[in-house]
Amino acid sequence: MIHGPILVVGATGAVGSELVSQLRHKGERVRGATRKPADASRRFGSAVEYVEFDLERPETYATALAGVKRVFLIARPGDDHSDRLAIPLLDEMKRQNVRHVVNLSAYGAETRDDFALRKIEKHLEASGMAFTHLRPNWFMQVFASGPLLVGIRSSAAFAIPAADARISYIDVRDIAAVAAVSLTTKDHTDKAYTLTGPQPLNHDEIAHRISNAVGKAIRYVPISEENARKAILSAGLSSERTERLIGFYRLVRAGACDRVSPDVETVLGRLPIAFEQFAANYAHCWTEGR
Repeated sequence: MIHGPILVVGATGAVGSELVSQLRHKGERVRGATRKPADASRRFGSAVEYVEFDLERPETYATALAGVKRVFLIARPGDDHSDRLAIPLLDEMKRQNVRHVVNLSAYGAETRDDFALRKIEKHLEASGMAFTHLRPNWFMQVFASGPLLVGIRSSAAFAIPAADARISYIDVRDIAAVAAVSLTTKDHTDKAYTLTGPQPLNHDEIAHRISNAVGKAIRYVPISEENARKAILSAGLSSERTERLIGFYRLVRAGACDRVSPDVETVLGRLPIAFEQFAANYAHCWTEGR
């Protein structure tokens, strides 16, 4: 059994904050890595040790890693060049004798050697440290945050360039649960898990499920790439992030995100959370202010 605190990189993000909570529930010592530890302590409480950490500042790595043998790594998923920062961090982990890294990658990363997250996977695999790659599909929680949440609240609709394609969306809580099990039990080292929900849904089906949860008709509006580009840019994203998202939706329309994987059930011993359950749990997000 590996002792000592578990370092959670990205501890205040969607997956990281949920993972911190689940690890605490398991009785594990958790160290949350964040750029603003004081803010995190005020937001999430003092039961977790939050330490200053910034991927852009290598001088913060050693203190965060001191005494740590297990790490949950998330390496700026919105950055096309996240490997330039994550690889030096992995090298520091090896110098600090980290034993096991659970690495949040992305659905389909193994198919593209030029993809930054795949470069991180390969560097980790060659490092000698034990690894577990988690490759989740799109998060269900995208409908409960950001522009899609704003659209649902303001106009009872959400608009994306997905046409009639299906996606096997996964709940963030399941990603965190798989990460927690991988970090705290045997038999998950040197493995890669593709994480999806229990079924692929098109966005009319998703709108129907949200409608049922909130008791109000919610519409899906398929839009063109150009209209999507305008909307994403107007939301404040950079041109680089915008084109990255547009490229992902091309993959969606080509049917690349509709596969269902058994890996969540394999690791957790239960089916992944269905979209109906997610919608019921998050209905308050869409009805606030009504």
